[in-house]
Amino acid sequence: MNLKEGIAERRSIRGYLDTPVSKELLKEVITLASRAVSAVNAQPWKFHIVTGEPLAAIRKENLNCIEQGCPEEFEDAAVDGIYKTRRIEIAKQLYGAMEIAREDKERRTWWNNRGVNFFDAPAGIIITRDKILGMSYNFDVGCVAQNLCLAAMAHGLGTCVAYQPLTYLHVLREVLGISEDEEFVCGVAIGYPDPAFAANHVRSNRESVDKTACWYGFED
Repeated sequence: MNLKEGIAERRSIRGYLDTPVSKELLKEVITLASRAVSAVNAQPWKFHIVTGEPLAAIRKENLNCIEQGCPEEFEDAAVDGIYKTRRIEIAKQLYGAMEIAREDKERRTWWNNRGVNFFDAPAGIIITRDKILGMSYNFDVGCVAQNLCLAAMAHGLGTCVAYQPLTYLHVLREVLGISEDEEFVCGVAIGYPDPAFAANHVRSNRESVDKTACWYGFED
């Protein structure tokens, strides 16, 4: 797979095989991802990679928080207009692929809980940045997250970058000992894709360049 194919074929993987991912392989992926664009070479990102017992502990505590109705701690930005429309469209695609009906509260709860718990992947990565650098450096983290997805593909792995794993930040800080000096940016589920998992075959839509690009000084 070349770079062009990787970018075009990348998609979010929400169902994984139980096959463990080795530390050595994840280290290769992160090393390659770290070549991302970074303003003034700040490299503000930090990776917290978790599997095994610590990941199981996070999942257990997250489910306890859900059952107890604990307030969510990572605020999802409110959206409206076209952004809300796009969110609804991808939700319909995913629920449709998984055959989850609107009135099926049990399956919808199951789906949501999987998101909070890294989609049951064998490993998870939490990407943080130093609080001292401010929000503008989230751009750098976005670049390294995209590189992470592509580097994972090059090694036969799938990923899903999501905010759901950050729902209960205190759980992540307590289990992993993440400092209060670090700002959470995103979570990444990572592992070997399950080809039989229907949602893995969903491909989200993208607007055409005619709608998203403004051209200046070019001849028609």
